Amino acid sequence: MSKSNFVHLHVHSQYSLLDGACRIQDLVDKAVAYDMPAVAVTDHGNIFATIDFYKAATKAGVKPIIGCEAYIAKGSRLDKTPRNKSASHLVLLAKNETGYRNLLKLVSSAYVEGFYYSPRMDKEILTAHSEGLLATSACIKGEVAQHIIRGSYTDALKAADDLRQIFGKGNFYLELMDHGIPEQKVANEGLLKISKEMGIPLIATNDVHYLERNQSAAHDALLCIQTQTTLSDPRRMALSTDQFYFKSPEQMARDFAWAPSKALTNTVEIAEKCKLDFKFDKIHLPKFECPKGKSKEEYLMDLCKEGLARRYDEVSPEIMDRLHFEFKTIKKMGFVSYFLIVWDFINFAKEHGIPVGPGRGSAAGSLVSYLLGITNLDPLRYGLLFERFLNPDRAGMPDIDIDFCYERRGEVLEYVNRKYGKEHVAQIITFGTMQARAAIRDVGRVKDVPYAEVDRIAKLIPAELGINIDKALDKEPKLRLLCQQDKIAKDVIETAQVLEGLTRHASIHAAGVVIGDRPLDEYVPLFKSSDDQVTTGYSMKGIADIGLLKMDFLGLRTLTVISKAVKLIKELHDMDLDMDSMPLDDSKTYELLAQANSFGVFQLESAGMRDLLRKLKPSEFEDLIAVLALYRPGPMGSGMLDDFIKRKRGELTFQYDHPKLEPILKETYGIIVYQEQVMKIPVALAGFSLTQADHLRRAMSKKIQSVMDKMRKDFVRGCQKHSQINEQKANKLFDLIDYFSGYGFNRSHSAAYALISYQTAYLKANYPVEFMCAILNSEMNNTDKLVEYVKESEKMGITISPPDINESVKEFMVVDAKHIRYGLLAIKNVGSNAIDSIVENRATGQYTSLDDVCERVDLRQVNKKVLESLIKAGAMQSFEGFRSQLMASVEMAIEKGSKKQKERASGQFSFFDIAPEMSGFNNAPMFPSIGEWKQNQKLAYEKEVLGFYVSGHPLAHYKVEITEFTDTSIKDLRKKVDGE
Repeated sequence: MSKSNFVHLHVHSQYSLLDGACRIQDLVDKAVAYDMPAVAVTDHGNIFATIDFYKAATKAGVKPIIGCEAYIAKGSRLDKTPRNKSASHLVLLAKNETGYRNLLKLVSSAYVEGFYYSPRMDKEILTAHSEGLLATSACIKGEVAQHIIRGSYTDALKAADDLRQIFGKGNFYLELMDHGIPEQKVANEGLLKISKEMGIPLIATNDVHYLERNQSAAHDALLCIQTQTTLSDPRRMALSTDQFYFKSPEQMARDFAWAPSKALTNTVEIAEKCKLDFKFDKIHLPKFECPKGKSKEEYLMDLCKEGLARRYDEVSPEIMDRLHFEFKTIKKMGFVSYFLIVWDFINFAKEHGIPVGPGRGSAAGSLVSYLLGITNLDPLRYGLLFERFLNPDRAGMPDIDIDFCYERRGEVLEYVNRKYGKEHVAQIITFGTMQARAAIRDVGRVKDVPYAEVDRIAKLIPAELGINIDKALDKEPKLRLLCQQDKIAKDVIETAQVLEGLTRHASIHAAGVVIGDRPLDEYVPLFKSSDDQVTTGYSMKGIADIGLLKMDFLGLRTLTVISKAVKLIKELHDMDLDMDSMPLDDSKTYELLAQANSFGVFQLESAGMRDLLRKLKPSEFEDLIAVLALYRPGPMGSGMLDDFIKRKRGELTFQYDHPKLEPILKETYGIIVYQEQVMKIPVALAGFSLTQADHLRRAMSKKIQSVMDKMRKDFVRGCQKHSQINEQKANKLFDLIDYFSGYGFNRSHSAAYALISYQTAYLKANYPVEFMCAILNSEMNNTDKLVEYVKESEKMGITISPPDINESVKEFMVVDAKHIRYGLLAIKNVGSNAIDSIVENRATGQYTSLDDVCERVDLRQVNKKVLESLIKAGAMQSFEGFRSQLMASVEMAIEKGSKKQKERASGQFSFFDIAPEMSGFNNAPMFPSIGEWKQNQKLAYEKEVLGFYVSGHPLAHYKVEITEFTDTSIKDLRKKVDGE
């Protein structure tokens, strides 16, 4: 069967955010169905889809044409005045690698330099970066078509000639479209005439926004979601016909029967001209500058040797063998620079007192990482495997993700920017998609369906990870029945089915950072977020695919808590607590965990986790590692978790299927809990190398049957040879490993995070007031969490005193072993600058009244709203007068204070300034004759500005009854209902 004589060259994928409704794989499948040799993606202003599209198309045997429908500024892209707001459209297609590199430059510049309502290029930069590109005149928003429609034929000729000059003869095409729009007919007549006069070739396109004609209405809804309008709004943005779909070659031939046949066949000619091949086997690591006279290999080994002396009292042959094996592998795979780069910025963080996590993910399995200080858990002591982290037979960059102090993560990013240059470093883009429930709510809104009805439909979608509407219809009979009985619900659901999964918006990945050896716009398009931050235009996976160094710089709030608690311990007890070297066998810590008093403890504070701790009663660090690995839906749902608990308690006996399994499974009572155990078993029983065992683990986790079948044979033969196990039992053991591999968790990650869990539990058990104060300060901007931790403090016997204008500082502060004073910054409407003024002026003496405060503070910062919030919070409780009287006096106090400050500034002094002891009658507070607020009103104000009640509780009268008749908090009950 011959290939089609037409190729779609103007297509908007889901990455034309909330405008294109073509999913990448569906688009490629459609091109295959129509036997098209190639297909292009030309999203609005961006090339986000490039890597996903290229991979999907090449895998399907379709040539991917990488392009973009660009916005061209009428003047300079740098001109951001209203007169230069509008922009014309122009389609750019990459012919080859040079064209692709130029497309990267153009798209990056459009966002970074030219963004003004849209990412704009201009003809100056087009001229500078036109080599290797083809251009087409685009839709009726194109410059040539716009001039024709306005009747300016001469201007249209000039615009066409300008573009032909920019891109060169044979590289610029005039684009015909026919969607049944009157303006298109006018434009097409002019384009045909220009083509004939100037010899510029024609192409026919269809401006594809969705795949099937019947998806037109869903696309209308999508545009309404983008523009926050409804379908009933006559002024809404919409495509005026239902012809913007992925038409067959035969349909295109019928639609363009009026046009020269070359307009269709030229699309294939363009496809043949485009020859862009991506290479996914190159790695582009930044160059790390070593000390003079040192190679990077020598320097890395020197650092490892320093780590050996620092980490171990005695360096055994086992340690040296592991080091040499890892070093050899790292060197062979070309990752020496990678480890040096990571070591460098972690070393910077530690030298500057920025807390760094002990490790996360499989990187904790590397001895080199441990020696460099990248991780802080001895992989040999805890049986962690390097091959789980870096398999010599597996291509791809290692994955070292780092946790930093939440508040100081930015300092590390700044350092990396300085060291490698801001053009070489960027955060990474991420794309939000329309999930099932959200799609239903969005569609309901644009269709003017009452909120209650939409909410009813959305809530019938099960709250499960990865759920989609199709699965929901299968799982939930009520949803299926609603679809059958309610036409409106059916319409909403069917429209949402078309839209769910589409890309909704671009934002900045919470942690992803990329560092390049050259300016990043030579590898990736750049994107500028709404808050002017420059990110990559490819997501994490795309960045990794093209061989750039990417990693996660995560801000972990718990590290901030630990750091603040340690500082408080130093201030209050003059004790330097080294969290990294503390023993892991503290009895008070395990007692606290066994009693499930783990609220505030890293990873262990949820109701479900506390219930698990109560049952398991951890007594050693290994138990903590296991808890983090087992508290997941798989192990809990399979009964594996219950077995583990019973075996630990001694309530269930067990035996090992082979003596060689005991040293591997002893720590988990005969149950395969970790991926590392899945790897160790084939090594022990069948003589596998750890590299082979990692391949088996991956094949099992991904259910790659062909690989598993081959490795089963190797496993059975190996068991017979190395462990004298017969074929039947070997197959049974293989099935056992396969079963548990589906539940196995990465021990390296679990062990590293268990260390943070232990450290926070240790602090809570041994330094409760310092720990709770640190937690309160870390959650100061999160009222819901603050309320929970205040309640937990009180449960621990720690009193949280109300804020006091004469005692409180910005943060919560420890008063004594049972007493924490509320921080002023946690009061709503009270800002940092206002607090600075209050505390600074308090240094000359305590405030005696509201008038005194207003006479001394900066009233530009401590304004009426601030003073009212302080009064509502009870921070002026020590002053004479009821809160109601203080509130009624705020404006007068501000007026008097402002006047007094002006007099002082002008050098005027009253008699009473000189002799304040004589001024009692003048300074006595003058309050209106009103009573105090009722208790409920006082509490309501406290709740308003603090988030909870300080001086009492509305249900205090019923405390005895509540205690007697309830055993579950509303919070825990809510979590149980939500299925935690």
